[in-house]
Amino acid sequence: MGLRAYKAKRDFTKTKEPKPKKKEKTSSPLSFVIQKHDARRLHYDLRLEADGVLKSWAVPKGPSLDPGVKRLAIEVEDHPLDYGSFEGTIPEGNYGAGKVIVWDNGTYEPENVTGPNKDKGVLEALKKGKLTFILHGHKLKGEFSLVRLASSEKKNEWLLIKKSDSYESKEDITKQDQSVISDRTIDPPLIEGKKAKMPHLINPMLGTLVEEPFNKKGWIFEVKWDGYRAIAEIYKKTVELYSRNHLSFNHQFAPIVDDLKKFKKEMILDGEVVVLDKEGLPNFQMLQNYLNAKDTTGFLCYYVFDILYYDGYDLKELPLIQRKTLLKEVLEDKVFKKSRIIYSDHIEEKGVPFFKEAKKKDLEGIIAKLSSSTYIEKRSKNWLKIKTHQMQEVIVGGFTSPKGSRKHLGALLVGYYKKDKFVYAGHVGGGFNEKSLKEMEELLAPIIQEKCPFEIKPKANASVLWVKPKIVVEVSFQEWTKEGIMRQPIFHGVRVDKAPKKITREEPLSKTETDKLEKKNEKNNVIEEIATNPQKVYWPKEGYTKEDLLKYYEKVSSYMLPHLKDRPIVLQRFPNGIKGHSFYQKEAPEFTPAWMPTVEVEHSEKTIRYLLANDLKSLLYIVNLGSIEIHPFLSRFEHIDEPDYLVIDLDPADLPFEAVIPVAQEVKKILDRLKVKSYPKISGKRGLHVYLPLQAKYSYDDVENIAKLLAHLINDKLPDETSLLRDPKKRKKKVYIDYLQNGRTKTVVAAYSVRPVEGAQVAAPLEWKEVRKGLEPSLFTIETMIPRLKKKGDLFKPLLRTSLSLEKLLKNIEKEFSV
Repeated sequence: MGLRAYKAKRDFTKTKEPKPKKKEKTSSPLSFVIQKHDARRLHYDLRLEADGVLKSWAVPKGPSLDPGVKRLAIEVEDHPLDYGSFEGTIPEGNYGAGKVIVWDNGTYEPENVTGPNKDKGVLEALKKGKLTFILHGHKLKGEFSLVRLASSEKKNEWLLIKKSDSYESKEDITKQDQSVISDRTIDPPLIEGKKAKMPHLINPMLGTLVEEPFNKKGWIFEVKWDGYRAIAEIYKKTVELYSRNHLSFNHQFAPIVDDLKKFKKEMILDGEVVVLDKEGLPNFQMLQNYLNAKDTTGFLCYYVFDILYYDGYDLKELPLIQRKTLLKEVLEDKVFKKSRIIYSDHIEEKGVPFFKEAKKKDLEGIIAKLSSSTYIEKRSKNWLKIKTHQMQEVIVGGFTSPKGSRKHLGALLVGYYKKDKFVYAGHVGGGFNEKSLKEMEELLAPIIQEKCPFEIKPKANASVLWVKPKIVVEVSFQEWTKEGIMRQPIFHGVRVDKAPKKITREEPLSKTETDKLEKKNEKNNVIEEIATNPQKVYWPKEGYTKEDLLKYYEKVSSYMLPHLKDRPIVLQRFPNGIKGHSFYQKEAPEFTPAWMPTVEVEHSEKTIRYLLANDLKSLLYIVNLGSIEIHPFLSRFEHIDEPDYLVIDLDPADLPFEAVIPVAQEVKKILDRLKVKSYPKISGKRGLHVYLPLQAKYSYDDVENIAKLLAHLINDKLPDETSLLRDPKKRKKKVYIDYLQNGRTKTVVAAYSVRPVEGAQVAAPLEWKEVRKGLEPSLFTIETMIPRLKKKGDLFKPLLRTSLSLEKLLKNIEKEFSV
């Protein structure tokens, strides 16, 4: 069929799907992939490698492990092999629009096909209308058949049938709905959320005031809407819209409630009720008028910035950015376009320019939120508010008589609570018009009292009527005086959504405090931001989870990252832990986020985009993909053809580890004789690596040649204990000296990397005095490595700043060994 049809159906300027490219046949096993595809209808796409492409079938109901169940499979156009790792969203308006995840992948063996050219046998079997094959996947294993229906007019209808074998099962395998390469699901927030009954009367999460905006990775920035904070509960086809102090808004904001009733699922939303003026900007006075049913000018709307519950799942423990992803999908439903329910969008990282724009538009301010933050029902430093003007909520304690032509009242005497004491904060006379003065007089008249409510009676320049401290108002002002009085306060409106007893003076965090907070949050919350399925068990015997692995890497990151920075990383992924299927991956996954550092490296056949572990977040992102161990290049990308080290790899293969020790000791003697500083590292599995620092001065070819020469010197000294033969059968139980690990694009497991073996052993740098009898890989684990680092520090630190001269080394070899 070829890739012509695939190309014709797609516009590659609008979709990130791989461009059509047929690949040459290789001797590798044939691959298969099953992708879950939420297009017009949810279905599964079975793809089998053959003749350099993926032969493809759409399976509407997905595969079954039950031999008694036959699944319809519609043959579709061939896809390029690169499509096998594609995950993401095909945009609306494109062929196959919708989400795609890799539901399963692995290799397959076609039955009754012999000889080296298995592709040809597969094509012949398909042409005849029946292909039987054995799958070696994460989820699907065992024998299957594809059988073309004789009754199919288009000849594209097949049946996918599970054959009877030890892998057959009545279990619905499609309930295992996670991607095998990213742990994603088609609807990730719902799967990650906690199944729970819907809570009621939520106390909203509140932000902490800070002085200045900032730019920071891991933070998002939203508009601080000048309106009423409101929680919306959609429950059993009813809606409750209420304030932060649980007063109902259903009557006052009925048009919003009417739009909320259109939602079919039960949910809890958090947002701000706002009235927009002709310019599309929030106007608090117009909202006041709307609330009092005296003027409905402007557009009433509900800007929603969070979702706390959805369709049976409590989402509060999910990271904010994940909640907002779901929220956007919910609000983008066609039913709600042009409604009063609006998604409150955000920008990432760039808080300073965002604040400048907010100030230019005379908005109230911005809100900074840690993208990994969970939702807690109280004030938090994970949400920060930065105001464009000094604003303060205060409580009215009295008012003066009007003077001159002014009617109703003169100025408000206002204050706030400091612990249980009602503290005076100033006179508010500006910002009123005749209408708002009359409304304020009507509010205050019923609560007039004889006693002054303030802790200390303030001085007034006119007669005062005292009132019960029940009315909350919002004011702007120039600054606080040393005496704690607001200078030039201006009235903005009444806050019916605030409880008087909770009104305190807002003290912004200083820049120093904010900087400290950002650094603390950046480290403490990066795991929460990155981790998917943190409780998945990776080491069944020990019970270690993915979260345990991430926490280990977080703790060693300050030692590890200087050695990893700017080095392309090759992944070996264990999505289901050390007992599950693993696979190598060089290419950065399709779903790699924009913030993740990557680098393109040219190879003879193609250019590959690799991931980089340049900081804690990028390191943990790689680990979260199931990459238990870290395999970096020997060179950094700015000098990709010049390695930083020469590595002598001592591999005992099937011999016990103790066989390596005398060989390593002899290596040390030879290198000392050659006046070369060297640094040993136990591999964490079987062997031992010896590093020689080079600082990117020589080509890979030169380094490999020197490594080969050193390997021969070692082998000449220990011919009965070592071998240079790659084939284990020919070594006859000898330690293999692998100098070929110094080739371009070869990788060696990183120092401090965990290994996918029982015990969660670690590749640990050593002191040469430790290389003696009794040394074992089991001594270095994720449990023992942290105390060791605290005691000994980074034993590989000299590799970052020292270098040997290969020219001098060659001269010393000639001198000492007459080579």
